Amino acid sequence: MRRLTAVLFSLLLANITLAGNNESDPRTKEPFERLGRAMVLRPHQALSDADIADLASRGVKVRRALSGGRYIARVTDEAVAYNDDRIASAELMTPRMKMHRSVVHEAARAKPYMRVSVIFHDDVAFDSARNAVLAAGGALDDVFRVKYRPGRRIAATIPPAALEALAADERVLTIVGVPRKQPRAENLVSALVSQVNVVHDAPYGLSGDGVTVSLFELAEAQVSHVEFGGRLTLQHTAGGTASDKEHATHVAGTIGASGVVANAKGMAPKVRIQQFCLAVSSRNQCDGFWLDHKESALRPLGIMVDNNSWGYELGWFTEDGMAVWDGTAIFYGSYTPFFEGPDIDEIAIDEDILFVHSAGNDGDNQLEHLTADFSQHHHVDDDGNTISDQVFCYSKDGSGTDCPALCNGQPVACERPAERHSEQFPFDTIGVIASAKNVIAVGAANGIPDNLQSAILSSRGPAKDGRVKPDVVARGVNVLSPVQTDSYARKQGTSMASPVVTGISALLIEQWRKSFGGADPTAQELKALILAGATDLGNPGPDYTWGFGLANAKTSVDLIRADGGTRSRIQNVSFPNGRVESREFPLVITQAQNLKVLVTWFDPPTVLTGDEEIDAATLVNDLDVRIVDPSGVTHRAWVLDKVNFTANATRGINTIDNTEVVEIANAAPGTYRVIVTGTHVGEDQIATIVSNAGLGALVSPCDDVIEKFAPNNTPETAYGNISSMTQLNAAICTAGDVDHYKFVATKAGAVAVTVTTGDTPLRATLTANGVNVVTEIPANSTRTLNANAATVPLAFVLRIEATGALGSSPDYTFTTTFGQQSQPRRRSTRH
Repeated sequence: MRRLTAVLFSLLLANITLAGNNESDPRTKEPFERLGRAMVLRPHQALSDADIADLASRGVKVRRALSGGRYIARVTDEAVAYNDDRIASAELMTPRMKMHRSVVHEAARAKPYMRVSVIFHDDVAFDSARNAVLAAGGALDDVFRVKYRPGRRIAATIPPAALEALAADERVLTIVGVPRKQPRAENLVSALVSQVNVVHDAPYGLSGDGVTVSLFELAEAQVSHVEFGGRLTLQHTAGGTASDKEHATHVAGTIGASGVVANAKGMAPKVRIQQFCLAVSSRNQCDGFWLDHKESALRPLGIMVDNNSWGYELGWFTEDGMAVWDGTAIFYGSYTPFFEGPDIDEIAIDEDILFVHSAGNDGDNQLEHLTADFSQHHHVDDDGNTISDQVFCYSKDGSGTDCPALCNGQPVACERPAERHSEQFPFDTIGVIASAKNVIAVGAANGIPDNLQSAILSSRGPAKDGRVKPDVVARGVNVLSPVQTDSYARKQGTSMASPVVTGISALLIEQWRKSFGGADPTAQELKALILAGATDLGNPGPDYTWGFGLANAKTSVDLIRADGGTRSRIQNVSFPNGRVESREFPLVITQAQNLKVLVTWFDPPTVLTGDEEIDAATLVNDLDVRIVDPSGVTHRAWVLDKVNFTANATRGINTIDNTEVVEIANAAPGTYRVIVTGTHVGEDQIATIVSNAGLGALVSPCDDVIEKFAPNNTPETAYGNISSMTQLNAAICTAGDVDHYKFVATKAGAVAVTVTTGDTPLRATLTANGVNVVTEIPANSTRTLNANAATVPLAFVLRIEATGALGSSPDYTFTTTFGQQSQPRRRSTRH
């Protein structure tokens, strides 16, 4: 029987009063649920449904999967103290773990009250969560609210002195501050660059007819503009500045202008557009609940794709007419509840919506303040307070010594411009929403089809944890599109690039309906088609400037047309949680071609605890794709190095991205094997596969479970230590593969390894102290290797290799038997 460590539960249960046990909320006098203590489990491998049910029966209720193979669990006061070899480690969620650095800094400012965003566990009802805020002496920002904001958030105001008590409440998952989040606004040539004009014409004839998309903007677009013909609808009266209105109209026009002025024709000239707005303090009249609208208002309008040509200002804000550098540039590319990236990921999954975001215009922001006046500015201190008694300036010549001594009577600190951002500038500048896992972040390209460059202003990756960002690029410089008063103007920025991809998405939906009998694609399938159809630019494979390449409407549409509703190019596969399983498809090439197979999945959102580094891994479910060619050679996915931003991608096992691509240049004719493996699946997962060659029907894969965890091709990388009486299942799936296993006899006596083959003959070699025992094992046979451990401890290595052609089921099993000292067991006790 598998059991958790007794010490863990004595730690959890001794002298602990559970939040709410036999008590009532002091404000409402209403009892609330006894939830138990929250803890973070790290099992040896993903937990299956059976594991989760078994743990629950013992008082350990697993609630959600996290990144890094972890889980959040509840431990009730009825839990049993026992050992469990499934669990590598377990840690209580302390109040400090729940407090994001943003809220700690805000509390240090010693104001009477502070605004916070409180995120609650999945098993906490809204009424109970509200009571937790009230019990801490806080108040909800919206006292009439009856449900969570997206991400199970409650916006509240609390006394700083109550922060730790609120964090100690077992209903609370994490608390983040409310930053100075200031949203900012971020076509014919664009259509030519992404080959949209081609799919407008025969034989495609695509226009976005019958498709509805949405966009969120800071102000009202001109609904009456002649280019929209009644297809643009405002969901709110947004108000806003003249510049913001012009921006909104320009973006909407790039998506769907009808082409009254031919050179300003949008990507989807018959698409319908629903415009929503963002709240920007006093700059407009929005209601401030833009996340709520994304969660509840889009799908009822038939919206599958949502454009966002905006981002948050990071690093700088203005106070009393002076620019202030607040250090928030560390959040570029981050995945944090401080901003809403995890919430967007959750909405994308729950509502099945593809969110398209501009990557950001911070590629040249190092130059933003290098002006003739030395860019005079203030800084903030560690507590978030503006240092108003000193002025900082940027050195014009880079020496750090040429700034004036005084400015307005205040001493000046001279800074080198490079100190404003990372040494790798302009990389590491992706916007915080664009860095979410399930969105498409769009960078900006400049030029004409045969001469494209990355726009200087376009933000570059990586995401903080190393994921590929931006995802794709589109033309975003000198873009002609409608603006206010029935006019037209040219603009530049990633704001102009993201609507290109949104418009292309509308064309893909239209083509999908034609090819799939009126059905709609999923948002995940749309994302897969856009990324799979992208034209590679820059370094070979993905990179942190171009992402997966230039969005290409024709290539993406052709993938749908080639599939024709047969699922021969576009497949969905599912992986259950807690299992290491593979899905395999044969792929036949009749003539040489460049082969490309992409796998993507909407990964579950995760919450990084307050004490985790900002660059912590965010991937919850790890899937891996590989292709085995006709000669038995395995081709792996592209992998980038988040430290060496400009280095070419290499090939290997990708444990970072939720999109993986395998490419084989000039692939020879023959039968290939496409294998997708759920290496670590914390929650049930559906993945989409897109191939530029025909996939055959799903087959039972050759499944080498052991090698999925780590290659065991050499004695140094042998899998183990294996316990006595252990039976393992494995396979020789590729020509030339050799497997190694290790175990240690700690008790003198006989040693035996019994091997059973499938339809492939094998050779087994058992080695200890340089002495080999070898046996040949025919197909579908069983043989035993016998040895002796005269002196102990004695280490053994078992080597298994094929001696003939691989069959259709080249799997094998083996069982080890040897002397092993028994370990003392703790007695199970109930409390």
